[in-house]
Amino acid sequence: MKALAEDTGAELGEVLDRLTYPADKVRIVSCADVHGFAPEVRRRLHALPARDYASPGEVLAELGDGPA
Repeated sequence: MKALAEDTGAELGEVLDRLTYPADKVRIVSCADVHGFAPEVRRRLHALPARDYASPGEVLAELGDGPA
């Protein structure tokens, strides 16, 4: 199960690295959808609150994957 979490985390990082910031939820989710990222990654991004994010770290913090 840990490998799945690590794979999802790596794929999430790929999504976030493809964007320029600030980025809103719609752009973040669209990037994951267009590039065909894993359903788990897309599900987590769809759960983000609708707002602008200043950096990948801010998105990760909102998802509970990074520093607050």
